[in-house]
Amino acid sequence: DVSYYLGLGCKDVRVMRSLMIPAGIQSRDDIEIGNGGIILGGNFVSWYGGFDSYIVSRDSGLKLSAPSMGRKQEQEDLIEDITYLPYMNWRLWITGLSQYKFGVHLMRTHAAGTFGMNLAYHGIPCVGYKGLDTQEVLHPLTTVEVGDLEKAKDIVDKLTNDSDFYQLCRTTIRKRFISNYSEKAWKENWKSIHK
Repeated sequence: DVSYYLGLGCKDVRVMRSLMIPAGIQSRDDIEIGNGGIILGGNFVSWYGGFDSYIVSRDSGLKLSAPSMGRKQEQEDLIEDITYLPYMNWRLWITGLSQYKFGVHLMRTHAAGTFGMNLAYHGIPCVGYKGLDTQEVLHPLTTVEVGDLEKAKDIVDKLTNDSDFYQLCRTTIRKRFISNYSEKAWKENWKSIHK
């Protein structure tokens, strides 16, 4: 949004990073990596990109799950190979995310940065489109151009079958989460934008 607001003539444009304070929630760092399947982000309305996420994930051989969200369509429950999670509070959501191997959130609009960030808290990779800071910063190895379903499918395959790639993603994500989205990093960013 920075270039947009600069284009409007705003002179003092600052980026306020997202922040997650997961007090009392255990990170998956110390939990054995399981094969809880893939968590899909977004429902099947074009705005959320759930269809893209489903298409690149359906041939992985892994169980597919998706959250029930406010724009969920009734017909989505008819898709037999997706298990829809019930509506839940944030704490249950964050805790529950720890069971998944990776996420796929191919949302074309840049409004759902917490999905990738929440997965990153656990060191869980997320396949997503370029343009969203949390995706690009936290998941550089699994970020693709908008609409590049072929590349996204390749990454899903690598996350499913290449343990070295999967571990590299996890290591990268954890380092980047701590240096960019931890409470300490947020405070440093806050200080720098107020100088």
